[in-house]
Amino acid sequence: MAILELVQPQPDWMGALGVALTRPPGVPERRAGEDPWKPEAQAIAERPRRISDDLAWFRQALDDPAEAGLEPIDESATVAAWESGDSELIARLNRLDQRGILDAAGFLLHDPDMALL
Repeated sequence: MAILELVQPQPDWMGALGVALTRPPGVPERRAGEDPWKPEAQAIAERPRRISDDLAWFRQALDDPAEAGLEPIDESATVAAWESGDSELIARLNRLDQRGILDAAGFLLHDPDMALL
């Protein structure tokens, strides 16, 4: 179970987009000769997920949290908070968190299970 908390009065989508469009340190630029969508001779490469895809999903998820699997937490002193046990949703949120996009947008991601360790 993870808890997503909005810590600003409203999300900063432009700040999040700026972070999403910044290449992480150590990641090389894509070269003209590299095409991740072109099938290899032996195996078909799956299209890599882009962090901007996750950001677009996240913004849409907040427009309709119930549809995305986010349950609102009403008894909270925060601006807004949601929880979810959906592993795919949590994986996307973790990816956004690791890249600093949740922070830039004004969100914190909590894992209550980790607090017990």
